[in-house]
This record gives sequence, structure tokens and C-alpha cells, in this order.
Amino acid sequence: MRRLCLILGWLACAVPGLAQAHLVAAGQGAIRIVDRAAFVLLSVPVGALSGFDDNRDGLIDRAEIDAHRSQLDAQVSALLDLRSGEERGTLTFSDLLLPGEDGAPAGEVAAMRTYTWNAHPARLAVRVHLFHSDAARGRQLALRVIDGARTEAAMLDAARPAHEFFAGNLATFASFVRAGVGHILHGPDHLLFLLTILAVGASWRYWLTVVTSFTVAHSLALAASVFEWVAAPPRLIEPLIAASIVVVAVDNLVRGHRALAHRATLVFAFGLLHGLGIASGLAELGLGQQTRLAGLAGFNLGVEAGQLVFVAGLLSVLAALRALPLERWSNVAPRLASICAAVIGTFWLVERSFA
Repeated sequence: MRRLCLILGWLACAVPGLAQAHLVAAGQGAIRIVDRAAFVLLSVPVGALSGFDDNRDGLIDRAEIDAHRSQLDAQVSALLDLRSGEERGTLTFSDLLLPGEDGAPAGEVAAMRTYTWNAHPARLAVRVHLFHSDAARGRQLALRVIDGARTEAAMLDAARPAHEFFAGNLATFASFVRAGVGHILHGPDHLLFLLTILAVGASWRYWLTVVTSFTVAHSLALAASVFEWVAAPPRLIEPLIAASIVVVAVDNLVRGHRALAHRATLVFAFGLLHGLGIASGLAELGLGQQTRLAGLAGFNLGVEAGQLVFVAGLLSVLAALRALPLERWSNVAPRLASICAAVIGTFWLVERSFA
């Protein structure tokens, strides 16, 4: 009971505002700096650990943590490197817990750590070694650091496993550009919507109009959400995004080229929905007041860059197909793409509505 009270008190001080059902969500972490200490709560995938899986179920449970605590603690410590300047933080407290409140076996372990320095770490350099194993490859870590009124977030992965927090707006901007690119290129619903609206078009003027309309709309919605002018829960927005794919796909099939005259208006309306969905990804990074503008600008630029790469590749393919002497295929391909989009969008709509 004494140990539990200590942990709960540490948690309340270190990372307030985390979800009540879990100590820390998978792929996320938080660090709070207080005076000369940094309190860390980090989700560590079991794929980054070894030698604990006694029952060979690929998960970790309370008995395995207790049986291999020293070994696991040493492994987790090796995965983290916190520095202030050239001074490495001294580990003064550590513990491992299951992330769920029910104590069920999990694919993640909540690692709690406290590091101290000789002086307040005004700039905190964090390096994680979570992505070296095959099981952890492709994962990302959304890490948020809080120091008094300052908050900064970064998305870490195998290509970028380190970040220096509170290094300035330029570093924050660059970090969020990368996060925006990753968010859009790993967002299948956003890309499928773009495919659906572009496949039916036959001219560069149409493609430029709808892409511009979509870009302006989701950029406005993203900014409005970040500045808290509008708010919508993901459980409402995500099914509506799926529905937008179905609506446009069916419109392609029913009206064909007749739908193109007013397509930009429809795309703008649905772009607002997609912007709110993109905002939920940005919200998970924990933008603070000091880095909000730099983070928003960087994330939006990253989203647009990732979207541009996808659109450029898609339009190149579409232009090449239309240049081929296969008139029948050029007519069938847009309908086939719309049918596939309608089926996938309907599946997502049902799945997200009842999830």
C-alpha cells in the first residue's frame, strides 16, 4: 500500500491529464521537469525487451515483471538516454507497471523513471533505443515534455530516435514537419479520399481545383481546432470521414463526369471533416502554448508535403493511363477505383460506427 501511494503521488505530480483507464497509451510518453529532476512515464513495447516471456504468449504480465524485474529494469534503462548539455541524468527511481488498470497481460509496459542533474535542465536532449528490434520496427513514439508553463512534443521513430526539447521554435517546426508527413502518408482514409476525387477527373484544371479546395479546407479546420475555435470528438469525425469516401465514390458511379461541375464545393465541405481528423493526430502530440504556432505550421506543411508526394505520383499514373491507346481501360479504371473506394469506405464506416 505504501508503494502504491508513492506511485500514485509520483504520477499525479509527473503526468497529470493522462487517460484514467491507462497509465500511458501505447506509443506515447511524458516527461515532467521539476527543479533538478525529470519524471518519466513511457510506453515501452515488449518487442524492445527480451528474456521475460516465460509463457511464450508474446505479452507481459505481472508475474513476468516480478520474476525478471532487475533484468527488465536494466534493459529499460539502456533504452533511454536523457541529457542536459553534456551531463547525463542520474537515475534515482525506477519501476515497471502494466499500463491497463485491470492488470491484464499487455504488449506494452509502463516504465516509470526519475532522473536528476546538478542544475535545472533548461534544454533536455532525449534519445530512445526502442526501434532496433524487428518487432518494434515501424513504431513511433509521441513524447511530450513539460517544464513549468513550457510544453513541447516530438514524434520519434527509427529514422529520428532523438530530440532536444526546448531548443527553440525552429527545432519544433522541423520536428512537426516530419510528424505531418508521417501522419498523412500513414493515413489510408485521407489518401483513399484523394484517390476517389482525382480518379474520375480528366483534366489538370479539375485536378488542381479539387486538390486546392481540399487543401484549403483541411488547413482551415486544422488551424481552427488547434486554436480551440471548434472541437469535435474523434468518435464522431472518424465515421464521417469514412462516409465522405462512400459519398464521393457513389457520386462518381451514379453521375460520372456530370458530378465534376460542383465537385469542388463538395470536396471543400468534406475537407473540413478531414481537417478535424488530422487535428486529432496533432492533438496527440500535445502542443503547448509556446510551440503552438511553430508546431501547427510545421505539421500542416508536413501534411501538405506528404499529400503533394501522393498526388504527384497518382496524377502521373493517371496521366500515363490516359495516354495509352486503351480507351476502354481509361473509362473502366475510374469506375473500378470508385467501386473499391465505396466498398472500403463502407467497411470503415461500419467498423468505426460500432467500435
